[in-house]
Amino acid sequence: MDPEFSRLVDAAADISTSGRWAAVNARIEHLAANPGTDNEWHVQVLASLCFQVFSEYLLLKRAYEEGREDESSLLAWRARNLLELLIWSIYCSKKQENARRLYEDAGRDTIGVFSAFAKWGAATAQAPDFLELFRNAKQDLSSRAAADGIESLDGPYRLVSEAAKECGIGDHFSVSYKVLSKFSHPTAMRILAPPDKGKTALQRDYFFSHGCLFFTGAFASLEGQLKQGMEQAT
Repeated sequence: MDPEFSRLVDAAADISTSGRWAAVNARIEHLAANPGTDNEWHVQVLASLCFQVFSEYLLLKRAYEEGREDESSLLAWRARNLLELLIWSIYCSKKQENARRLYEDAGRDTIGVFSAFAKWGAATAQAPDFLELFRNAKQDLSSRAAADGIESLDGPYRLVSEAAKECGIGDHFSVSYKVLSKFSHPTAMRILAPPDKGKTALQRDYFFSHGCLFFTGAFASLEGQLKQGMEQAT
């Protein structure tokens, strides 16, 4: 592996061996037990981001170590997931309002799924009971959101590209996302590319090492937020 790629991989691995990973888990457990007044939602956002970041990194590492012939696309996909998690981790660290936006957008995402099924049901003349099911689900979710202090789930959710721009790294995100997307699903380029084991090996190392880079950045951002949360709690 290229020395620069190896440096990125080693930096990610050091997070676990140095004890930083365990320390972050301990902070999450402490904050979950002592969230503070009206702060449970914020602890949930941080804990959920940490879980996703840790999980994606371990899955990325496993995919690389298994060494399957078709793993380049899987590594690209895992690296792209970590890139998006890096953006959301930085975005939420900027100010608490951003974390709240991500928290509320979970409901908007779900409403979007319900709406898609309802639209499909209407277009394909599904039974009235089917359509009523999703109407009721949307109403129930909106009611629960209101009880949680969310005025409305109407409107679009924040796009990750928009969050990247707000964080001042929109251009960096765009190029990395474009490259990883071209390899993570069957684009025309990937379908028609001739087999080349040499290129595949380089792609594997690139995707893995940059996934490690995104993991390290996301972890550092979350680690900083959790330290700040502990200081405020004490």
